[in-house]
Amino acid sequence: MTKRRRILVWAVVSLVLLVVGLGFYGGVRWQQFKRDLGIVTLDLSGVRLTFNHLAVQQIVIIRQPSADERLAVTLDSLRLEFADGWRLLPLQSLNIERLDVHWQSAPSKDDDQPLTLPNPQQLKDWSAWLPRQGQITSLELTSPCASGTCQAQGQLGWQLGEQAPLPATLDLQLNHQTHRLALALQAYEQGSDTHLDLALQLDGQQRLSMQNQLTDSSDSTLWRGTLAMNELPEAPWLLGWLSEWLAYSPPALPAMPEQMRIGAGWALQIDTQALPQDWKALNGELRLSANLPAPWPVVGLGQVQGHLDLSARADDGLWIPTELAGDLSLLPVTELFAALPAPLRPRAVSLKIIPTQTDEAAQGLAVNVQLAASGPSPMTLDTRLVLQTAAPYKAAFDHTQLKLRSAAIKGADFSLKELETDLRLNGELSQQDASIRLRKGSRLKLNSLTVASGLTASTLLMELAGLGAEAGFSDGQIHSLAVTGKTAIAVGEVKQPALRPQGWRWSGTLNADQSQISLDGPLGNDAGLSLALQLTHNRVDSATRLIITLPELFLRAGNPLDETLADWPPLLELNNGRVQGQAQLDVPGSGAVAASAKLSAKGLGGIYDRTELSGLDAELSAVLRRNQLRLDLTELTLREANPGFTFGPLRFAGEYAAPLDTLAQGRLAWSIAEVRLLGGRLWLEPGVADLASGAQQLHAHLRGLQLPLLLEAYPAEGLSGTGVIDGELQLQRSEAGISIEQGSLQAREPGGALQFRSPKIQALGQANPAMRLVTEALDDFHYDLLASDVHYATDGKLDLGLKLHGRNPALEGGRPINFSINLEEDIPALLTSLQLSDRVSETIQRRVQERLR
Repeated sequence: MTKRRRILVWAVVSLVLLVVGLGFYGGVRWQQFKRDLGIVTLDLSGVRLTFNHLAVQQIVIIRQPSADERLAVTLDSLRLEFADGWRLLPLQSLNIERLDVHWQSAPSKDDDQPLTLPNPQQLKDWSAWLPRQGQITSLELTSPCASGTCQAQGQLGWQLGEQAPLPATLDLQLNHQTHRLALALQAYEQGSDTHLDLALQLDGQQRLSMQNQLTDSSDSTLWRGTLAMNELPEAPWLLGWLSEWLAYSPPALPAMPEQMRIGAGWALQIDTQALPQDWKALNGELRLSANLPAPWPVVGLGQVQGHLDLSARADDGLWIPTELAGDLSLLPVTELFAALPAPLRPRAVSLKIIPTQTDEAAQGLAVNVQLAASGPSPMTLDTRLVLQTAAPYKAAFDHTQLKLRSAAIKGADFSLKELETDLRLNGELSQQDASIRLRKGSRLKLNSLTVASGLTASTLLMELAGLGAEAGFSDGQIHSLAVTGKTAIAVGEVKQPALRPQGWRWSGTLNADQSQISLDGPLGNDAGLSLALQLTHNRVDSATRLIITLPELFLRAGNPLDETLADWPPLLELNNGRVQGQAQLDVPGSGAVAASAKLSAKGLGGIYDRTELSGLDAELSAVLRRNQLRLDLTELTLREANPGFTFGPLRFAGEYAAPLDTLAQGRLAWSIAEVRLLGGRLWLEPGVADLASGAQQLHAHLRGLQLPLLLEAYPAEGLSGTGVIDGELQLQRSEAGISIEQGSLQAREPGGALQFRSPKIQALGQANPAMRLVTEALDDFHYDLLASDVHYATDGKLDLGLKLHGRNPALEGGRPINFSINLEEDIPALLTSLQLSDRVSETIQRRVQERLR
């Protein structure tokens, strides 16, 4: 083989290897390209390429970037014409016999990316790749919509200028059953202006026309335009068609709605770079006139009827009405007021706007506004509104009256009936702040209010005159809000398990801002109780604090506490002394409720059950924390008690702690527990008693009891004596009551004397010789020993084993005599006999007699 032939062979082999390598590389890159775009299928059939056109019989593209997103495009009979002279651009024409697009979208995700519009240079670059003319004979689109999946069929055609994008026309036709919608767009340049004209035809009749004129300047675009629509008899089928694509249910309309008219014109200066992100880029004027003799459906609102004339000016995105008049009615869609409770959702809304004259000194637009809503809760709003149409912009309203009536409203934890609201307002509103003031006559009435906690209020009246609200704005957001003023609430009757039914009243000051709400003022009721109330609710952590103060209350004029509290002991009457206190309740946003209270009583007097009380002084504090109640009685002194005999003073100091759900099974501790009894002293040593256990043992000491006072209190005729008694008593407390299992009493040395000189005893001695010695000895008995053991049962039976040693100097030369006497006394019966005498008040005597009956 010659050298030349070898070189040729190697060249051919190298060329083949290069072609194969390029083909392999190209295939790898093509597969990678399809994977990047999510293309799973790309089929072309019947491809024919010439110097002046490209023809493809069918193209099938399936793109599936994810499992739940799919796009399938099928093109039949595509023909693309090129420019002459081997030039690719501009493309001359594009014809597609059939274009079928099936789109399945992935679940929508929130996208915070702002909308961006293409700039003119981008539009110019893109238009360079568009064929100068095009036609899609059959266009079929299947895509997701509000009803699931929707289909659209139609045709699309366009025509561009020979050398430039403009002039251009676009014709889109969509078919729905036997109906046809045609949209025609024309764009052309005239001098430095760009014109865009839009026409909409329905079933061959033009129904909407819109002309736009865009004039570019160095930093903005002037957009001028008009819109006109005179009638729309095709509304029933058009709305039914749109309802498949939009989340909207069209109402039933007549076959041929009445004449309607909508016209608009505008001239707006637009910053096209800032507009998508900042609507303050708008400046200019707008005029709108609409006349709707019959109800016309508006997507998102409902059926609108009436007329509206509006002229407005935009100043950096702020729209200021310069002319306004209208008379509109609305049958709203359900979604419009879905956020309101069902009883407050209106079935129909009417709005009247009537221009009026402004003051000569004022520069602006004045209108009377009348708004009315009918439904379960009728509402009316009448106001005079004055809009300042020159900077600084503001709106003032006066002679404003808002009325609302509702038969019943129910919430998650409350219900109210027959609500009547009458608000009379004045105020101002600007871009920076707003202020509202409630005038005289503003009030809220309720026939009844029921709260889940068991509270029921009837005939409630809230006076709101004097309240005011102030708000500050920044960047369209409220940065400050304050509501202040005086208000008053009167309730005909309040029912609550812990209270007696009666009327209540509160008046005071309301202060509220974005962080907290507070109420401060006196609370009173029909019983004459007056309390100072302070309520604070923190809106940041949802914590609430309630402070109630009871000013010094003098009970000689009456006791409103027993006429207020349902659990007031029915047998306790207080008619003297004074009492004051304070309570605080803390309800956190989460966690356990905490409470504390302090009560001070001075010189209390009255009756408890069948015992007269006088001179009661007490200092009591209570704390509730983590479901544990703790009571501290730092001082309790009762000067005198009289259950049929008088004793006192009584002193006690101690504390009690128990879980809230088992209050009777707590722990009682005391440092002082004593009483002065018949000249002596009875006391307990400091100790602790656990009431959760079955029984408690207590050791009581008795010192210095005066026997003359004891015999004076005991209702035994002719019995008297002298001496001083001491003793020790072992007390036991159980569920059955108090008992004494072991007790002892003994007279102090050197003893004393006893005289029992009752005529009945003397007669008994004369009639019974065996008793004569006893009656003669006790006539003047000088004892040197008097002792007794003591037993007291829970049923009130007292047993005394009495031992008596001494003599009567006048009997048998004063020889010693010993007595062993067993005495039994029914203490409740004894006290009953004492309480039937004049030793106690008439109230106690009456209670005893009622019990005996």
